[in-house]
Amino acid sequence: MRTILFDFDGTVADTLPLIFTAFRSTFQQYLHRHYTDEEILAMFGPTETDILQAMIPPEQLEQALDHFFRVYAEGHRHVHNPAEIALMLDRLREAGFVMGIVTGKGRRSADISLQAWGLDRYFDVVITGDDVSRPKPDPEGILSAMKQLGARAEQTLYVGDSDADVLAGRAASLVTVGVDWLPVTQKAGCFQPEPDYLFTDPGSFTDWVLGNEKAGTR
Repeated sequence: MRTILFDFDGTVADTLPLIFTAFRSTFQQYLHRHYTDEEILAMFGPTETDILQAMIPPEQLEQALDHFFRVYAEGHRHVHNPAEIALMLDRLREAGFVMGIVTGKGRRSADISLQAWGLDRYFDVVITGDDVSRPKPDPEGILSAMKQLGARAEQTLYVGDSDADVLAGRAASLVTVGVDWLPVTQKAGCFQPEPDYLFTDPGSFTDWVLGNEKAGTR
């Protein structure tokens, strides 16, 4: 394996709490209703803009979007991405792996997080929900990333924290890796269907990848 494609939120970025806060604040401000983390999570699939477009009255949408992204961006000033994630990405990059992101989040929020936490330097391609017509579990985003990288299925992994990640990876004929190594993830390790492999810390995943690479196995 020489290419690793990652989901973003809950996989390489501890952003789910920031997303929940930004949505909750926006819904409280414009819909005057409190939404739980579970209710917000159930909306995932479309981009943040598409979710808000479906929920907020049209005459308030622009203000609501500005509010959401302002709260989301401000959250990064008070939260740091776990150092273990950076160490994992450093080790994989040093070993010569090509890495990319395939996420359902929109380009605007992806750029906020990638730049705020210095993650953009690790990835050769970033496919967001704005770049596809069919979100995960459809494999469109994964296949697009592979095409841009010139990656072959037999040499590529897809890593994520949700059922949609596993389904999309399988649909693209990739080995799938489920992760439950951040405080807040979408599935908390309870995948359906189960991924090919499951890891609960970035170090073990990195050791496994590097060990397979050294052994010349997929």
